[in-house]
Amino acid sequence: MRKFEFHPTHHDFFEYLGNTEIVRIRKQNGTTVKKDWLIFNSVDEAMEYFNTECGESITRYQ
Repeated sequence: MRKFEFHPTHHDFFEYLGNTEIVRIRKQNGTTVKKDWLIFNSVDEAMEYFNTECGESITRYQ
């Protein structure tokens, strides 16, 4: 699953593949400037965070 958040200076893309990690990619002007892995203790914890704290759903990266 993928979600995004648009900010005035950058865009954040989140990807959750059903394990205990969420990948966050930050882009500015179309260039990736940061890539983070958010690590959780359980799948349920990761899914809850993804569903409540990450942006809106998308089907592809822009």
